[in-house]
Amino acid sequence: MDFDGVYTDPTGEGEACSRNFRNKIISLQLREENLDTEEKVDSWLGELRARQASFPFEFGWRSEGKVSAFTFEDPFIRNIGLADYLDHLAKSGDPRARKVLGRLSSVEKIKTFGELSEWSFHQLNLRKEPDPQAKKWVLDAIARGHEVFIVSNSATQKIEEFLEQCTFPEDRRPKVRGGARKFGLGMKPRLLKVGHYGGKDVSVDTDRPLYEQALLEIEPDAVIGDVFCLDLALPIRLKREKRLNFAGGIFYRHRDYTPSPMLDLVSGRSTSVPEVTVLRDWEQLTL
Repeated sequence: MDFDGVYTDPTGEGEACSRNFRNKIISLQLREENLDTEEKVDSWLGELRARQASFPFEFGWRSEGKVSAFTFEDPFIRNIGLADYLDHLAKSGDPRARKVLGRLSSVEKIKTFGELSEWSFHQLNLRKEPDPQAKKWVLDAIARGHEVFIVSNSATQKIEEFLEQCTFPEDRRPKVRGGARKFGLGMKPRLLKVGHYGGKDVSVDTDRPLYEQALLEIEPDAVIGDVFCLDLALPIRLKREKRLNFAGGIFYRHRDYTPSPMLDLVSGRSTSVPEVTVLRDWEQLTL
């Protein structure tokens, strides 16, 4: 199981990232670019998000220069994807994006919007809270003799501290494998076709060596994640290659932020990934 988005709802943290990102731009006081107030910066960023929404599969979280997870897949990647789009605009000569980036570089020593997004994430200090239904399901699963693993990009110690703070009993505490680098793409692309959107094929690169290593070592019967690209695309390929069975299922955790284009591709009648079940309620997971 994934951590952020499965055990927790990261909406609040994602919104805080976006505020940090926007507030740093406001602090630059670019009057000549009409970006010197909250309202003006919000209007500009809102316009950019609206434009970006028409091509949600072209930008996002990059690894090795390639998109590893698509824009809007979760509240964190929403901000990462906006930064990726802004870096694209700056390189393409967009005057506003270039002016903001120039000031960021000279005043803050931040050389890309991607660096600004990373800075925005590292400013977070919100306390994570467990999803009550997820916690109950995990406790029941372990009580019935199942093994539950958290496999996450987050650090192992960070997750273990969360479990302790949220009063998971020691005898019913999931095992943790942090630092999985699900976003980390290898050098040999392994594309999984997901479907068509806007007249174009949508595919996900499943060459994610460290995540693959974790899955093959754990040999899970089921996998649950809220970000299709990071959590589920590789398990689908491993199932098709008969390297793992996943007899219990591959589950796409539906959240308020789940992007409708991805949901349509995954759950539509003509889906190219019939292995996936959309998990809207934990009662769907029988023990």
